[in-house]
Formats: sequence, structure tokens, C-alpha cells
Amino acid sequence: MILIIGVDRNFSIGVDGDMLFHLKKDLKRFKEITSGHIMVMGRKTLESLPGSKPLPNRTHVVITRDGNYVNHDAIVVTDVSKLDDKLKEINVDNKKVFLIGGGNLVDQLIDKCEYAYITLVDKAYERFDTAIPNLEKLENWELIEQSDLQTEIQGDDVFEYTYNVYKNKNFSSPNFSQAGPQTFPQKRS
Repeated sequence: MILIIGVDRNFSIGVDGDMLFHLKKDLKRFKEITSGHIMVMGRKTLESLPGSKPLPNRTHVVITRDGNYVNHDAIVVTDVSKLDDKLKEINVDNKKVFLIGGGNLVDQLIDKCEYAYITLVDKAYERFDTAIPNLEKLENWELIEQSDLQTEIQGDDVFEYTYNVYKNKNFSSPNFSQAGPQTFPQKRS
């Protein structure tokens, strides 16, 4: 499984049920990377998508504790411990499996991720209510690739960010996501 998510300097990811930032280039990159593959998410993350509907050309697996939750456009799993079995069942074409959030689900599944594709915005947001483990501070995660600095202007705001790829050095999990790192124009030295 591959975590793909946008964070600030402190690995904060959201506030009030939404992402901290919406960067056009990053959203386009997210679409390109995840299209045709499987995305695992929590119910609130699905509900935060445009129109609370699944994104096109992707299989959506929603994890929820609500045993009565129904979504005809997604595969619903009500016990996170059954996720591996469900992924083996549905991933007969050996597609990549992406974990896209939210924070609680990332906390539970981070050790099942082999890689993390992180959009790291060079800003520390004061207002946030959701964060994930800071991969920079975890011994079993190492930065293996980093893009050149990206810049995006939105009104008066200037966003500077990099695309970072981290590898989980302790990865051991079912073989349902054969995925290498994302290649960027320039590797970090």
C-alpha cells in the first residue's frame, strides 16, 4: 500500500473536514497517479470528495465502523482488520493500492504502507484538527526522493512545496501492491 497525502511542515492534513490546501498541480498529479488503481479511505474522507462521490476511474474502498453504512459506488469494509483480505479478493489485476486518509485511518495503517508519496507544503498551519505521524521523525521511514521546489500562487497566497517519497524500512505485508517510488526530475542528494 502507498500513502498519498498533502501535509504541512508539521504533517497536519486537515481542518473542519477538508484539506488544508488545494493545489491545482498537486490535484492533477494525484489524479494521474491514482487513476486506474484502488484507493482506501475513511468514510469522512469519501464524504469530503466533490459531491461526496467517488472519483472517476478508481476503485474506492471505504473503511467505517458503522455496520449500517451503505454506498453503492464503493466497497465498504466495517472492520479494518479485514482490509488485507478484501484487497486480496478485489485486486486480481495487482493494481496499486493507495491510502488517501483520513488521519485516524493513516494512524492505523501506516505500518502497512511500503511507500508514502507526500506533498510537503513549506508552511506550518496554525489552524488544523487532523494530522498524521511525521515521517521525518520516525526511524523506520526514510526520504528516498524529493522533487525540485514547486510554487503555486492562489490570490495573495504563495505556496512552496515539494513532492517527497518515503520508504518504510520495516515494511512487511501482503503482496497486493507492487509499486516503486514515483520518479521526479531531480533526486535529493
